[in-house]
Amino acid sequence: MRMQQLLSMICLLLAFVAGTKEVQAQSITIRGVVVSTQNTPLPGVTVAEQGTLNATSTDTTGRFTLTLKKTPTALAFSSIGFVTKTVAVTGQQRALEIVLADDAKQLNDIVVIGYGTQKKANLTGAVSSIKTKDISKMAVTGIATLIQGRAAGVQVTNSSGDPRANGTVVIRGVGNIRGMSPLYVIDGVPAIGNTGFNINPRDIEDIQILRDASSSAIYGSRAAGGVILITTKKGSRNEKTTVDISLSQGFSNGTFFPKLLGTPDYKKAWSAINPAAANWDESVNTNWVDYLYRTGKEQNYNAAVSGGNQKQNYYLSAGYRRADGIVNNSWSERYSVRINSDLNVGKKVKIGERLNLYAYRENPPVITGTQANAYALPFRSTPMMRPKNDDGSWGGLPSSGNYNGGNWAAYVNTTDRRYNSLEAEGNMYIDYEPIKDLHIRATGAADWTTSMARQFEAKWYVSGQSNQPQDNLKKQSALSIAYLGNLVASYDKKIGSHEFKILAGTEGRQTSTDNLAGSIYAVNSAYSVPVIVDAFPVGFAESSDLSNVPANTSGRSTDINYGITRMLSYFGRINYSYKDKYLFEANLRQDISDRFAPAYRAGTFPSAALGWRLIEENFIKDKIPALSDLKLRLTYGSLGNDGVGSYAYIPSLANYDKTQFNELPGTGPVNGWGIGRVANNNIRWETVVTSNIGLDIGLFQNRLNLTVDYYIRDTKNMLYQRNLPLSSGMGTGHSSSDTYAMDMNLGKMRNKGLEVTLNYHETFGKLGVDIGFNAAFNRNRILSFGGEKLPISAGTAGEYWSGSVTRTELNGPISQFYGFKTKGLIPDQKTIDDLNAKAQAAGKAFYYAAGTGPGDIWYEDLNGDNTIDDKDRTIIGNPLPKMTYGFNIGLTYRNFDLAAFFNGVMGNDVYNGVNGYYQSIYNDFNTTSQVFNSSFMYDNGLTGQPRWGYLNGSAFQYDPNGNYKRISDFHIEKGSFLRLQNLQIGYNLPKNVLDRIHLSNLRIYYSGQNLFVITKVKNVDPEVGYAGANSTALAQGIISAEVYPKTRLHAFGIELKF
Repeated sequence: MRMQQLLSMICLLLAFVAGTKEVQAQSITIRGVVVSTQNTPLPGVTVAEQGTLNATSTDTTGRFTLTLKKTPTALAFSSIGFVTKTVAVTGQQRALEIVLADDAKQLNDIVVIGYGTQKKANLTGAVSSIKTKDISKMAVTGIATLIQGRAAGVQVTNSSGDPRANGTVVIRGVGNIRGMSPLYVIDGVPAIGNTGFNINPRDIEDIQILRDASSSAIYGSRAAGGVILITTKKGSRNEKTTVDISLSQGFSNGTFFPKLLGTPDYKKAWSAINPAAANWDESVNTNWVDYLYRTGKEQNYNAAVSGGNQKQNYYLSAGYRRADGIVNNSWSERYSVRINSDLNVGKKVKIGERLNLYAYRENPPVITGTQANAYALPFRSTPMMRPKNDDGSWGGLPSSGNYNGGNWAAYVNTTDRRYNSLEAEGNMYIDYEPIKDLHIRATGAADWTTSMARQFEAKWYVSGQSNQPQDNLKKQSALSIAYLGNLVASYDKKIGSHEFKILAGTEGRQTSTDNLAGSIYAVNSAYSVPVIVDAFPVGFAESSDLSNVPANTSGRSTDINYGITRMLSYFGRINYSYKDKYLFEANLRQDISDRFAPAYRAGTFPSAALGWRLIEENFIKDKIPALSDLKLRLTYGSLGNDGVGSYAYIPSLANYDKTQFNELPGTGPVNGWGIGRVANNNIRWETVVTSNIGLDIGLFQNRLNLTVDYYIRDTKNMLYQRNLPLSSGMGTGHSSSDTYAMDMNLGKMRNKGLEVTLNYHETFGKLGVDIGFNAAFNRNRILSFGGEKLPISAGTAGEYWSGSVTRTELNGPISQFYGFKTKGLIPDQKTIDDLNAKAQAAGKAFYYAAGTGPGDIWYEDLNGDNTIDDKDRTIIGNPLPKMTYGFNIGLTYRNFDLAAFFNGVMGNDVYNGVNGYYQSIYNDFNTTSQVFNSSFMYDNGLTGQPRWGYLNGSAFQYDPNGNYKRISDFHIEKGSFLRLQNLQIGYNLPKNVLDRIHLSNLRIYYSGQNLFVITKVKNVDPEVGYAGANSTALAQGIISAEVYPKTRLHAFGIELKF
């Protein structure tokens, strides 16, 4: 069915092509390809027939087709950054191969910046670029994974293999103690609801990443976390209609799956707890990893039509992607349609639109995260349980009596979840040029998103354990509507050696959200095990019977919330250049946000930049033959952030479940109303101030380019939400698990670092080489907590760990690991006896715990009081990497091409919170063969691995020393890694073959993702992002089990153009 829908879209596109093709009679058509001196295809090269208005441009593979107006004639090939070449053409020539040389003195590549463009040579800010040729060679699903490792100072982490996951983007270090996301700008319009996942990567022309305040300041408050500018394809003027089709299919497998014990070894492992385990039944031996996970599949189909004439250009595309995840009973589908066009209306008016239609459907996995207590799967299982019995009923608990977890087969197969989302996002503009070089542009944009989430849990019964005794239905709907409009005037003028660019504008934005959630579940007082009464007959789809359930047999709940935010902005920019040698830029933006009280709503954010193109100075120009570019940049600017909830300055009321009036005779708990939120009238803008100095160097006709940036980035008045102390009288909220919290400005943070980017491209005969490397070194420090000194604790390593894992302290980096230092393992009984004796001499009962013994972790007594307690806890590790890096290798030889991309981090620590699952038996869990290496267990002596308990008579004492419960540096590992993130190998059919089959290009390729990783981290993938229970900047670097396993993808595809 999905394929039929896709084919229908493709047919419609082809029908459009057929309707737009012009019949050419008795004319000569010239075809050809344009490449660089490195034999790299050049897209966007203008091919013009001299003396006429007849012209076209090359496609993404450097190929072109042009029907001549006359013969003989001459064709001019021109492109920014290359020397223009003119070629004579006679009627005998039908195929051309053109090589354009780099123009080292014409560094005029146009780069997209805020609300405009700029020549690359005249850029003064820190800007990274990713072009189409790089994007097309990556097997990715979202923008975050697309830019991962490709820009210095841009760290992308994605610890999940979930097909829906898009990763976390951090530019130049953690921006504040809550984390700070970048702003996405799509086709010149700040994104309203888009975060990069709902864009088809095939529609992207290029990406610019603005890393410093000067280049980002024009976007004001929304740019504090950096800016990602996305330009989508739009077709070319004077280009014949072309059709691009791409198809790929692949399969994925999970990585770092645990190899759980089968029944024989499971019995042996459990014998340490219960000696009778040796006699347990071995007739069942279920591999739950194989049952719960599978080989995933992925399909991608895309078709695009583009072209134009002298007055218009257009680009239309349709895409379909389906991913069947590695978790059983999970899948997702994504449909996308894009329509981009521009049209000249007369000589002074230009109009256009960018429209993206996006639909998403999925059945999310039900056995990851904390859903239904499904933590640590597949560890919480037993091989002695059948998924299903021979009669079709669900397998029950084993007779051993040691396991009381769920039958995950029953849960996975009886829970149906659906999530549907539909989005229409786009903008329309009109550009008016009343006088030469003065443009007035009005843009209106909107984003409309609706989603529906439904979950039906059918009742089920498994003998001897907790069951799902009732049918449950949950439903949630959400509607998000956003509007944005801006009016921008720009004027460019060059007077002799002086060049001016002036821009001024205003922008307004409004976003509203409307959410409604409800649930209904069956309740029957006559219920008795094992009979489960049908309270209401309903499958996954809602039934009208739900509204007719008798009141005494069902429970209902509803929840609704609505929110709206608004912002009004004014901005301006001035650029000045003298002889393309001395450069100056100044930006100013004021944002007015309704999230603050009236006195603090306006935030003003200035920036300035200077540039000096030393290569144009007489004392350097032509003096060093190898030097082709040299530029010094200096920038300073401020940005703002209003990232708090709406109306934080207004108090609110909340319903209290139990209000006590017991001081009155005959009274008891009643419902009532009280303070629900404590207001902060003084909350104000968070400000990010960045200083940057940069150097750009080009060597050997710009075949080798080096960019270096050093920055200092201070975040002031950080926005944070803190719980109120008990001394306020509001320590607890309106329910037993609730606490009062207040949004406030809290202190100052500094990030400073160095970024290096190196690119090299050259050709050796028919071999083209393109190599790139980037690295960033960032240091983070908390400079102030606004006068407070109390640390902030956060993070959990899993449900069996005790206490927070991280602590953020004054004068230290954010999110440091905090716990006990260790000295290895206690080697023998004499050692622990001596430790206990010293503790008793100091008036303490034990060195640490009564059961501490040989094979336990030896904690360091940092304060010298001969006992271990919280006073001995300290900073034990740093999850922030000292260096993030990426490098790519591109090779072309004849018709073959290869692109490999690596990324990694160095110098960081990770807290391995899954060690206890691999090396011990926790509760009623299964484990791995590593358990047999435990010290003083299973007939071992001292090994390098802690014991996890001991038998005291007939009772097992589980981990009395807290080896797998207490946070200590024993479980900290070096988190450095190197990953082959993407590899693509392709072959382009020769031109003589293409001519026979009437195609301009046909390429087949293999693409791999996450092919290998080199690391010292044990058992799990080393890439740790914000995921699971640790989804904040305050809890980084913690490896826990509540994460979808990472996957490895292999795909094969074909691209064709005609």
